[in-house]
Amino acid sequence: MKLVQTAPLQARGGDGALVSGEDGQARPAETLSARRIVRRWAPVDQRAGRPARWLSILVFLLVVGLPTALAAVYYGFFASSQYATEIQFGVRSADAQRNDATSIFQGMASASQIGLQSNIVVKYIKSRSMVDAISQKIDLRKMFSGPEVDEFSRLDPNTSVEGLVDYWRGKVEPYFELTTGIVSVQIRAFTPEDALAIGRNVLALSESLADDLSKRARADYVKFAQEQVEEASEKLRQARQAMLEFRDRERSIDPNKEADSARLGLAKLRDELGRVRADYLTARARTGERSTVLVSLRDRIAALESLIRDAESRMTGEESKDSVPISQNIRSYENVEIERQLAEKFYDAAMQSLQRAQFEASRRAMYLEVFVTPSLAEHPVYPRRVVSVLIVALASFGAWIFLLMIYYSVRDHV
Repeated sequence: MKLVQTAPLQARGGDGALVSGEDGQARPAETLSARRIVRRWAPVDQRAGRPARWLSILVFLLVVGLPTALAAVYYGFFASSQYATEIQFGVRSADAQRNDATSIFQGMASASQIGLQSNIVVKYIKSRSMVDAISQKIDLRKMFSGPEVDEFSRLDPNTSVEGLVDYWRGKVEPYFELTTGIVSVQIRAFTPEDALAIGRNVLALSESLADDLSKRARADYVKFAQEQVEEASEKLRQARQAMLEFRDRERSIDPNKEADSARLGLAKLRDELGRVRADYLTARARTGERSTVLVSLRDRIAALESLIRDAESRMTGEESKDSVPISQNIRSYENVEIERQLAEKFYDAAMQSLQRAQFEASRRAMYLEVFVTPSLAEHPVYPRRVVSVLIVALASFGAWIFLLMIYYSVRDHV
């Protein structure tokens, strides 16, 4: 910009001095000097703002035009078509009353379990475990690094497992909708056949995971009941073994029955002894002391008394020091029998508890209810070429507006 001197100074004055201006009026020297300096060095080219406008246009073309043009060229001529297949399923319980996923907000443990397992399946689909399992059946690296894939979308065939997992997460999009309990999975690949193969494997592995989780949950639910059954079974075995050892040691199957039989036999002997003694007294009154009848009755009385003493000694244990009285055998037998009965009742209760736990576990069984299976795509759905170019254009325009605002803000404050 060229600056020229427009008019010479006509007067000079000191501080506060009045001088004569061009119009002949007296003015302060400071004001007159400042105005004349401005007029003296005023710009002569009124088009001085044009370079700033050209700079703005250049920045606009670089920030907005160039990215939009590159995006249009890439998405229009180079970006590879991607085909998608979709899977939709729900994690369901064998008990139909527990399949309301919204009941998780009401504190229902079953709905919470359904939501938990659904989220587990979603996380598993995007995990390395899923990638490793699918890689054993199909070659993911070959699918995503073929010559039909453009350079920017292609997977490096020599990438690490972590790189493959990151790439996989960009091609698989699982989503769990809490209000309906439905899991939706979209799989993308560069050919319809690859997308279908990947979708079928994802579905099969997800079903396998749901079955494993269900079996594990049921096993954990009945685990405590099974432990109780095992403990009760061991106690019952020990009680029956103690009963067998008692019977072998005492040579008695049931001391209570033997005691009853012994008491009954002793009562009969005492009754017989009473009758014989009565006959003896009657015969002695009729005959003499030397009667053969009396001798026979005395011998019979002595025999009965001996039998009674033997029976009483067996019951009290006085027959020998090594013999155990029947009463003591009864006490020992009753202790063993009580232990056996308690063990049997505990075992029966444990078995009933196990049956209830197994029934409840069967109601808590989870499974995948698939209602949208993978299908072969006919038309590519990605990339969305026009939408992608518009997104780049809008983002670039926003960046240009932001830079323009920064420029004006800095200029106004300088």
